[in-house]
Amino acid sequence: MSRTVLSLFSLLWVLIPRVALANDDVLTRVRSWFSNLGKPTPPPEEEEEDLGARNTFTVNPLALRHAQLGIEYERAIGGRLSLYAAPEFSYGRTPEAWALGLAGTLGTRLFVLGTAPSGIFFGPELSVNYQLRFQDHVKRRGLGLGLGGSVGWTLVLFDRFTLSAGFSAQYRSIPDLESPQEGALRVEIVPTPRLAFGVAF
Repeated sequence: MSRTVLSLFSLLWVLIPRVALANDDVLTRVRSWFSNLGKPTPPPEEEEEDLGARNTFTVNPLALRHAQLGIEYERAIGGRLSLYAAPEFSYGRTPEAWALGLAGTLGTRLFVLGTAPSGIFFGPELSVNYQLRFQDHVKRRGLGLGLGGSVGWTLVLFDRFTLSAGFSAQYRSIPDLESPQEGALRVEIVPTPRLAFGVAF
């Protein structure tokens, strides 16, 4: 008899908190239902669209003809826009002098067909170039700017590889360090065909 009573008390000890918790859960749901009466139904959560690879790193061998490295990093922002940066470097030395050139191009691409960074694009670009020359124990330096645009087409394969073709042209003011006049600039139009390949990630 005492074992039966003890078993019954043990069973109640386990079940009563669970029943109370279940009742509490039901009460919470009922209160929530009443509090949401008259309120608009919240829109269903939209799943984030998978846009694929968002970055590319490419090499353009055709840029070497214009003293450019041809290396470029591009980052897609949304589905229609991307930003890119392309550094440039040049160095020359003779027994009498040496010259160093550092430059970079920043630009944006608007994709009229496709999803950035893949598709047909056009957009503006801005460049800055710094020249340093040392000759006859005299050091000269200068800074120039460039403004231009690009147009082309990029294909991203398997979200891993990229191939891009196009053309860009810049109107550049380049420091003329060979001129006797301090701060002299020469103006050039720099055309750069693009046939680049690289990786996407």
